[in-house]
Amino acid sequence: MRTPARGYGARRSWFAIVVVTAFAGLWIAGIINPPGWFRGPQGPDHRGQIPIPSSAVVIPAYTKVSRDHLWNPRAGSFAVIYLRPEQVPPEVIRSINAVIGRVVDHDKPPGYAFTEADFLPKGTRPGLTAGIPAGKRAMRIPVDRIPGLVGLLPGDRFDLVATQPIDAAAAAGLAAGGIYGKQLDLQTRLLNLQKQATVRVVVQNGDVVEPMMTRQVPVANNSLTNGLTIRTKPVQEVVIAVYPPEVAHLTEAMSVGSEISCVPRSGRPDDPRDSVTPDSMPISPFGGRVGRASATGVAAGTDNSTPPATGPNMFGAGFTPIETIEGNKREIVGTPIKR
Repeated sequence: MRTPARGYGARRSWFAIVVVTAFAGLWIAGIINPPGWFRGPQGPDHRGQIPIPSSAVVIPAYTKVSRDHLWNPRAGSFAVIYLRPEQVPPEVIRSINAVIGRVVDHDKPPGYAFTEADFLPKGTRPGLTAGIPAGKRAMRIPVDRIPGLVGLLPGDRFDLVATQPIDAAAAAGLAAGGIYGKQLDLQTRLLNLQKQATVRVVVQNGDVVEPMMTRQVPVANNSLTNGLTIRTKPVQEVVIAVYPPEVAHLTEAMSVGSEISCVPRSGRPDDPRDSVTPDSMPISPFGGRVGRASATGVAAGTDNSTPPATGPNMFGAGFTPIETIEGNKREIVGTPIKR
């Protein structure tokens, strides 16, 4: 039996009405957006948010920020971070003009906002000299001369201690004579003064400007077969900053082949920056210690941990050394210090 055409058409009409009604309801409720199907994907809605400039690439330390550091070529616009007003900290810089032209004091990763703590003072020249603290001088030190500098980061503080053993054999030819000769010789043996070293603090409160870097140094070789050839060899170096008087002391210590030890300082904010590492001067058999003024102007013996530069010896009286020459004979005569 065939279905009447009128009943079939009525069911189709009711089905179309239900579909259209459901489609309109979803559109009105915001569940679907038919116009957006033809416009393509749309970006997020940033209405009511504040654009904060951010770095688009890695900005190396001591680099002047330029437009290229903030431009995102994929998006075709400056790199920004959208935040609601209540999410923006007060120290965050909101203007791109306040960022361009400033020199960063550390490596700035991409995708982060800028604050004043990211930059060096205004007017700082970009480059390696930007990392040198005001009033200090920079020195490029080979790592093999001071191995303790390996692992330190920019801004870390340290002291450098130079150790030079005393050459007892060189002084063996000068015998202690006089009536106190045997007494001085006994004192030297009891205190084991034959094995001593001069320990000098050549750098106080130094700074790391650039951590260990490997650079290629040209080396010229001249041979009969190949002639002059230029090759390169890798050299690992660290750039440090020291006070001006310490430049000569550190250079002297490296020139004479002293063993230089690096003593890192605490990185905590409550560490006193004016603390001093004392020297350790050799003991003199004539009484007291051989004192000197350190590179930073602190005299040996002013710290509680350092014995005084002069004073009585183990026998209760200090001696003044006097060298006497009689023909080919030379000797040291100890004379008690008059109290």
